[in-house]
Amino acid sequence: MLIDKTEVRNHREISRGVRDEKINPFIEDAENLDLKPLLGDKLYFALIAAPTDARFVDLLDPKTYTYNDNTYQHQGLKKVLSIFSFARYQIHGSFTDTGFGFVSKKTQDSEPVSETQKRNLYTKERQTAVAYFNEVALFLSRNSDIYPEWNSGSVSRALGSIRITKIS
Repeated sequence: MLIDKTEVRNHREISRGVRDEKINPFIEDAENLDLKPLLGDKLYFALIAAPTDARFVDLLDPKTYTYNDNTYQHQGLKKVLSIFSFARYQIHGSFTDTGFGFVSKKTQDSEPVSETQKRNLYTKERQTAVAYFNEVALFLSRNSDIYPEWNSGSVSRALGSIRITKIS
């Protein structure tokens, strides 16, 4: 995996008590089902094979760069992946499998978030992740000589599966 629970916590608030085995499946799903389609297979598998390679560190971490005498910045794929992971975790993570089936924790002093609220939060977090990814995609397109595996056409196909609506 490209990130872990600590990285998600750097970008979104999650409880300290969340066990790795609880959140890791959501991180894996975000990596394989959200990030891989955006990057395309070639770039994704090159990144997975050598994540510490300098050119991939420039994708994973925030980067300030110059293009056509202007300075730009992207926040990095770690942030994108963290937000996608958080979105998946916050919509599905409150359920716990027990010997009697799935349950959702309730206490006398709190009330669970409604499914509608969860869906709205999930959608907004995914929109945020896509917005941050668009900055990385621009960096990739502006540096296509360094990233020959990048195919910007794969982004439009992948984004087609992510509905974007206006955030009020």
